[in-house]
Amino acid sequence: MLRVAVVGSGPSGVYTAQGLVRQSRVPDVRVHVLDRLPCPYGLVRYGVAPDHEKIKSLQEHLRTVLEDERIEFLGHVEVGAHGLCPRRLLGLYHAVVYCVGAARDRRLGIPGEDLPGSRSATDFVSWYSAHPDAPGDGFGFPVRSAVVIGAGNVAVDVTRVLAREPGALRATDMPEGVLAALARSGVREVHMVGRRGPSQARFTTKELRELGALPAAAVRVHPADLALDPAYTDASVAAALPAAVRRNLDVVRDWAARGARGADEGRDPCRVRVRFFLRPVELLERDGAVGAVRFERTGPDGAGGV
Repeated sequence: MLRVAVVGSGPSGVYTAQGLVRQSRVPDVRVHVLDRLPCPYGLVRYGVAPDHEKIKSLQEHLRTVLEDERIEFLGHVEVGAHGLCPRRLLGLYHAVVYCVGAARDRRLGIPGEDLPGSRSATDFVSWYSAHPDAPGDGFGFPVRSAVVIGAGNVAVDVTRVLAREPGALRATDMPEGVLAALARSGVREVHMVGRRGPSQARFTTKELRELGALPAAAVRVHPADLALDPAYTDASVAAALPAAVRRNLDVVRDWAARGARGADEGRDPCRVRVRFFLRPVELLERDGAVGAVRFERTGPDGAGGV
């Protein structure tokens, strides 16, 4: 019998376990899937936004894999400096496969980053996903304006959760405490700011369209930012880009064309301002917390110099 440990129970870990027991070159394989958390599924459980129920339904398939009698899930098993020594683990199994991701935030490395009110996306996503590592103090929203720094799907998720009507999230598995905090939120303006342009950003088109379709939000994109992106202004440049990037540009172009329209009439919409080619250089203090963000203009390569 070949005994294998798979460290990490997200999709990569579960599919690795499935591949090991399904292969035919080595018969009689037994797999232990280890995770430091009590429940499996990794980012599908704790990273995918609660309102993305179709993606979260992947848990059902992962569950059927873990129900295979040749695979066993073991939670509350930490491997590393604060848990089981990797050398000891290797002594217990014929092979060990690590399927873990980055568990630490990437810091901005700018003045003011440690001020109250400056929080990482990791903390925010952990909070609204009920991750065991979520900050115990939760999130309060005593401000009307929030800044989300980033130009990828996580930034879109955070922006969408802040801009949505809390009632629209009640059908999800978002914790009651989070729903209550969002319902009390005073945030009426969200700025999503990226240092690159729309053709270099790491969005998926589906995420962008969802943001633009929020019934209680009005999305605006700054025309001066778009003018800096050659792919946005020159059709011949855009034609050479992958189809997914061209679709993203079409979504942004629609935002620019419709201005702030998109929120239901009669509502006080949450204003979502999407900015490109801006890099944060300092978080400014006001009344003991973050009061503003100072940006500098970058160029089409995201490195500055416009």
